Amino acid sequence: MTLPHITTPTQRPSPLSVKLDSKEKDLLMQMAKEKQRSVHFLMCQAVREYIEREQAHKHFFEEGRKAIEHYNQTGLHVTHDEIKSWAESLGTPKELPHPVCHK
Repeated sequence: MTLPHITTPTQRPSPLSVKLDSKEKDLLMQMAKEKQRSVHFLMCQAVREYIEREQAHKHFFEEGRKAIEHYNQTGLHVTHDEIKSWAESLGTPKELPHPVCHK
């Protein structure tokens, strides 16, 4: 999931201040200089990456919750040993078919 850095008439940039300790600020300024980018650019990039990571984490957690709910409703599952045997067979001459869910 990528958040484009596009501003439309309905999405105007909104200022936000961030307080950093002096060491963090100095490191950020040094990084900006090395990358030939502005501190503003690096901070915007960091915020976008954080948002993407948190949204991915939330999505992953939600998918896990749905899987548990589905298991509780149906009882369908694949055992650890079934998955392990299948995974260990991958790339071998005797590759096993993907395990099938059962009760």
